[in-house]
Amino acid sequence: MKSIFIKIATCIIIGILTVSILYGLSDKLTHQKNSFYRYFPPHPAVYNKAIDLKFNSYYFAGVSRDKVYLSNLTAPLHLLEIDPITADTNHYTIKINDKNPLKFSSSARVSILSPYFYISDGITPRILRGTLGQWTAKRIMYDSAYFNDAKPIGAKSFVLRSISAKTNENILGKEFSVKPHVFLKDKLLEKQGDGIFSADGILRYNKDLSKIIYLYHYRNEYMVIDTSLNLLHKGHTIDTNTIAKVKIASIESNHTKTISEPPVVINKNSYTYGNYLFVHSGLMAKNERKETFQETSVIDVYNIISDTYEFSIYIYPYRKQKLKRFIITDKYLMGIHNEYLVIYDLNPKWFKELKPKSKINQDILSR
Repeated sequence: MKSIFIKIATCIIIGILTVSILYGLSDKLTHQKNSFYRYFPPHPAVYNKAIDLKFNSYYFAGVSRDKVYLSNLTAPLHLLEIDPITADTNHYTIKINDKNPLKFSSSARVSILSPYFYISDGITPRILRGTLGQWTAKRIMYDSAYFNDAKPIGAKSFVLRSISAKTNENILGKEFSVKPHVFLKDKLLEKQGDGIFSADGILRYNKDLSKIIYLYHYRNEYMVIDTSLNLLHKGHTIDTNTIAKVKIASIESNHTKTISEPPVVINKNSYTYGNYLFVHSGLMAKNERKETFQETSVIDVYNIISDTYEFSIYIYPYRKQKLKRFIITDKYLMGIHNEYLVIYDLNPKWFKELKPKSKINQDILSR
């Protein structure tokens, strides 16, 4: 178990450092014109308001009804509640109900899946749960698996990305409160060369569809997976990069691997809501101006039911700060621009399937 802990910790640390550095280094590669085109409809997302967060370390924990919740990378037990209509804010400190004092690592994250909030820490490992509005959390899991990402998919179940003890590669799994507690699904993540960086990606849960979405960072592919970890179908982003362009080097001193050259980052970030997958792309299209692409952040919108590209959105900097993180609701695109939360109204003309027809969706996704 100790060796797994070391591998998880090393992967998280190396991952944070390499991704942060290489996003900057790969500028030349991602600003080359590629052989695909984007469609930009008029005004799909319109600026509404901005809120000064005072700090640049906030991230989105999730949404519940008419509120959005942010937590802080440097203060894992802090929650900021925001009403996007009135811009009213409330600050909460999560209390821990445990017989022993608990310390959380820098990888600890807060997630919202109404009516609960969760604290997950893959280094410890540890998962706690509390009820929204009460702000006291306690353990709910057996805490038997180390992980580098986790998303709640039910009251007492999580989808995990971990490191396989057999292959030392990224693997998806599920953790729940009853035996066997952890189920790991081999070969769900498809490696190309190495099984760590080539399979690196963004793990999301779509509550509307009860489906897991995994979007690869370095290739034009995403997977739609059910909550039992069965692959339903694969989708593709509009670029043509089917093979991850990642070069790996070994670090002999600690028997780990790292990225040796700046990779081509296809998909920087994502969020899923309704029938849609929103992708913060790292590549410039053939019909884009280099100056515009460099200045803005491009969000490509996909329909994950029909596996079709819909259109793209330019998100412009706010006070010279580019988009860093984003989240989607049925009315808003909300983005963090360093220390500012910027709220954009979504034009219903272009977003007709933010509230899916569940029966039709389930029939199609079960194919």
